[in-house]
Amino acid sequence: MIQHQRIPPPLRALREAHGLSLRETARRADMDPAHLLRAERGEAGLSIDSLQRLARVLGPEQLVRLLEPYSDGD
Repeated sequence: MIQHQRIPPPLRALREAHGLSLRETARRADMDPAHLLRAERGEAGLSIDSLQRLARVLGPEQLVRLLEPYSDGD
């Protein structure tokens, strides 16, 4: 039987790579944990303000790389 390894969404993977829980990341970024969870699942968007706060927690370079696929090329 082949087992498929589930790959976490990019935002979640980045958070987990930093060893942070969802609640701790939300606390540090001054966000509602439920909203962060929905964003990680792709069920909610993040404002520019929220992205800036997450960049302070998770590192701007990594967050920029994470968002590159969503850039319009400007």
